[in-house]
Amino acid sequence: MINLKIYKYKLVNLNKVNMTKIEKNFNEDFKYVEVKKTKKQVSPIEQANSNVNLKTHLTLALKNTSSIMKVLLPKISVSVKELVLEYKKLTEKNTDTDDKKNQIQMKALREHCYSLVGYNRKTDPNSAFEMVCTRAVKLGLMMVDHPNKFDVDAKNSQVFVMSKIATPFIIEKKEGQKSSINKKPNTDETLVEVNTGVIDRVYNVEYGNPNPRKPKTKDDKVELTFKDTAKNFYKLFNKALDYSAKPNVKFFDLVDEETMKQLSLIDTLFQGANYKAMRNFSIDYQVNVEGELEKTSIGKNKKIA
Repeated sequence: MINLKIYKYKLVNLNKVNMTKIEKNFNEDFKYVEVKKTKKQVSPIEQANSNVNLKTHLTLALKNTSSIMKVLLPKISVSVKELVLEYKKLTEKNTDTDDKKNQIQMKALREHCYSLVGYNRKTDPNSAFEMVCTRAVKLGLMMVDHPNKFDVDAKNSQVFVMSKIATPFIIEKKEGQKSSINKKPNTDETLVEVNTGVIDRVYNVEYGNPNPRKPKTKDDKVELTFKDTAKNFYKLFNKALDYSAKPNVKFFDLVDEETMKQLSLIDTLFQGANYKAMRNFSIDYQVNVEGELEKTSIGKNKKIA
């Protein structure tokens, strides 16, 4: 379906398609003939006024390497946010289609940024520019969809994220206890300043990871389902404890002699040094945006014995 809108004697196509105009003109025998002229139309995303600031900031980012992430990323993200909001306003009366929605998706907006400054990743690749574009588009989209969770102070080059999203867990140290380190959920909803490296992780939390790791072998598949297994074990173990405390005959639907043997083995693991080492590892390290290990703030501050 072609969406058309009339602007004072001018027929405008709101989808990005070519329109043909038929005019009468003279041929070489001085006779009237019909001449077809095709005029390329631009889509709403291309005609948006917000592209002016966005192009300016992208041009600076393409040429600058020293301040690209700290200074320019917040400015580009604000321009992306303004572009998306303007696009939605321009197309609010249009019929909802997949094409209309796809124009303001992550991939399409990133390609639009590349196009604005004529960037060609095949002939002249610039990984720093691509990273700043990707993160700026992600942040811009999150500011549109979740304005209470994400914000930017472009003037001072600051990025803000809701505390409980930026830091899902608060780690507490308790002196004198066997398990001296404890994690508890962070419920703080105030906005806190973060570094730009956090953007990729929180975007995956809000929208899901577009490139999840796929299992290649049977062992990999077992590793990927371990998280779900742990959740189910906790749920069923609590249910078994509840049934035994009541007592309730349903207990024996969950537990038999073999189950108790396995639970005893698990208890032995929890009491051992290997579990303690694993627990410390999960606190001291995390995965960075490149998918590699890096030390957490606690891990960096730990004293080597």
